[in-house]
Amino acid sequence: MTEPIRVGIIGYDTSHSPAFAAVLNDTEHPFHVPGARVVAGYPSYSDDVEFSRSRIEGFRQQMAELGVAEVDSISAILDQVDAVLLESVDGRRHLPEIEPVLRAGKPVFVDKPFAASYADALAIARLVNETGGRVFSSSSLRYDANLTAILQEPALGQIHGCDAFSPATLEPTNPGLFWYGIHGVEILYTFLGAGCVAVRCLTTPDADLVLAEWGDGRLGSVRGTRQGAHDYGATVFASEVSHATYSHEIPIYAQLLRQVVPFFQGEPAPVSLQETLEIMAFMEAALVSSREGGQRVALTELG
Repeated sequence: MTEPIRVGIIGYDTSHSPAFAAVLNDTEHPFHVPGARVVAGYPSYSDDVEFSRSRIEGFRQQMAELGVAEVDSISAILDQVDAVLLESVDGRRHLPEIEPVLRAGKPVFVDKPFAASYADALAIARLVNETGGRVFSSSSLRYDANLTAILQEPALGQIHGCDAFSPATLEPTNPGLFWYGIHGVEILYTFLGAGCVAVRCLTTPDADLVLAEWGDGRLGSVRGTRQGAHDYGATVFASEVSHATYSHEIPIYAQLLRQVVPFFQGEPAPVSLQETLEIMAFMEAALVSSREGGQRVALTELG
């Protein structure tokens, strides 16, 4: 029997860390994902982000209860593991935290957001190219059971457009869609794929609304909500119109980990680095457009 991949977690300031550890480590979990086990973790957090600072102690306790050994540095993790889950909730930490992982030759899954800016995302990509590293990044919503079921419909046909939606709470250190609206953007890319060329973004205290143009003429949109109902989903325009909101019955974290574990075992990343960089450019362009009152911003304008 093949030994499970030994996984280390960097960043304890998100509920994803204990949730992922539970699905991987607890063989009695109803949605247990075999093939990997979280064995060590480094509880980094951001003191200037209340959402990070205020929750770290509770998550440290949960991780200990799941049998994860806490260490005091990233280097200490790398001595003990085969692969890394970079879970830090603050995307600003991803660039400095991923560098030693890549230089150690460990495959790494980077949780949302890949970075807190397009500039940092490009810097990570340069490190990946320099080290020959293996990186995979995705929102868990990309693999939600109800949303992926649309893609499996036999009569779906060509997708002509998509309107996606998700909550989009704000955090100044990870501006615009980078903090939470990333989920809606990932849902949009689940159905339209790469190829966006320009966006327009209108922002009010209650919501962001992004209209996006694809190079082949398709249009997509992302509505990021801050008031009213908070849900995740999409309307997809193909041979028929399909609408879905995310499944509450099948945990999205388990769905994501079913993609992460094979990647750790050597399979290609399910989402290319090129597409992830485009998603970062999409959100940066939306931020620029929002600040300019909804002006059209081409992704190529970002440099």
